[in-house]
Amino acid sequence: MIRRVRQALVWRAQQRLDPWVIGRFHDIFYRSGVWGRNRWLGVPVYKNPLDLFVFQEIISETRPDVIVETGTHSGGSALYFASVCQLIGSGEVVSIDVEDVKDIYPDHPRITYLGGRSSTEPDVLREIAARVEGKRTMVILDSDHSQHHVEAELRAYAPFVSEGCYLIVEDSNIGRIRADLLPGPMQAIETFLRETTSFEVDKERERFFVTFNPSGYLRRLPAVRP
Repeated sequence: MIRRVRQALVWRAQQRLDPWVIGRFHDIFYRSGVWGRNRWLGVPVYKNPLDLFVFQEIISETRPDVIVETGTHSGGSALYFASVCQLIGSGEVVSIDVEDVKDIYPDHPRITYLGGRSSTEPDVLREIAARVEGKRTMVILDSDHSQHHVEAELRAYAPFVSEGCYLIVEDSNIGRIRADLLPGPMQAIETFLRETTSFEVDKERERFFVTFNPSGYLRRLPAVRP
């Protein structure tokens, strides 16, 4: 109930603000590329800092035992998630990338890298299933942003997400910046939500108004039990 009230307040605040101003700032911020020059403990982390703040809130609130990340890139986001886990004293990160594990990836006792395979390959999914069995799990999708691939990831990884935890689809904003990249993550989210009643979009996570993950903060709902 409290969550829904908060979401309603965020929605009302957004309606009172000029959508053109918010959209224009988003476009300027994105096109400037400044978000691509961010560092976490010296390692590049290609995220909107407002979203990074939301990530740490989610991790500290939901206390996942395992955070599964698809798309490693430089390893900066994996290091960020592991650092938050270190601060709260629990949790580990499993980061998956189609490229082989690189020497430049940051080393951290709470990070495991799975490289050289697609996130949707059967052997990868089997390994993830074994790693998260019986554990509180959160998933962050940030690999290939085509609609087809994101839909495949959503269907494959949704079952791993624990009740009350999050399945986050990153960069669902790219269609507004690069029409040539459509259809993309946003269209995959829309398809996924038509197929399931197990997740809801948590609009409160977009309360800073500028996010690279609009409609991408998907919270797993409690199962309906007899």
